Amino acid sequence: MNGLPSILSKAQELFFQFGIKSITMDDLSKGMGISKKTIYKFVANKADLVNKTMSIHLENEKERITHISKESENAIDEMFQIGKHVVQHLRFLNPSVINDLRKYYPETWQNVMDYKNSFLYSIILNNINKGIKQGFYRKGINPEIISKIYSARSEVVIDQAIFPYSSYTFIEVYTEYLSYHIRGIATQEGLKYLEKQKLN
Repeated sequence: MNGLPSILSKAQELFFQFGIKSITMDDLSKGMGISKKTIYKFVANKADLVNKTMSIHLENEKERITHISKESENAIDEMFQIGKHVVQHLRFLNPSVINDLRKYYPETWQNVMDYKNSFLYSIILNNINKGIKQGFYRKGINPEIISKIYSARSEVVIDQAIFPYSSYTFIEVYTEYLSYHIRGIATQEGLKYLEKQKLN
């Protein structure tokens, strides 16, 4: 039976592949082989569908990243494992998704920003404190300030005005962004460990 989870899963697949604005409720209906009437039993309109779809996506991301943080060998390994996860899952993300959310779905975009400014911030803050204790990050830095800088700069990675997709791939930009962050706070021991790592 096609319930809400199936509808949201298909919606995410279509949104991420083709962009949000270009996908209609008719497209989703045809893609699932169900009527729009059935879809509207679970969502009020497209904005509601977008909001529910992204909410589930962000919750899943929280679970995956929290798991990575708990299982990682050390602070630098944690950052690289998170980086690999991000690259693998966003490798085929249609660039227009971010712009569509920002322009047409401000409520959902605010949820994305809350995720970035709250959850992502806390992950980075914990990572920095962990790295300092492990000797991979310098003791003289301010973890809260660095975490806020990292979280705030994450938007730049997907800013087409700065890094147009015709000239830069997401993987290239994100890899440099991650390396730049770690190198800025790493100790000599941390730098030695960093040189052994690669973001595939």
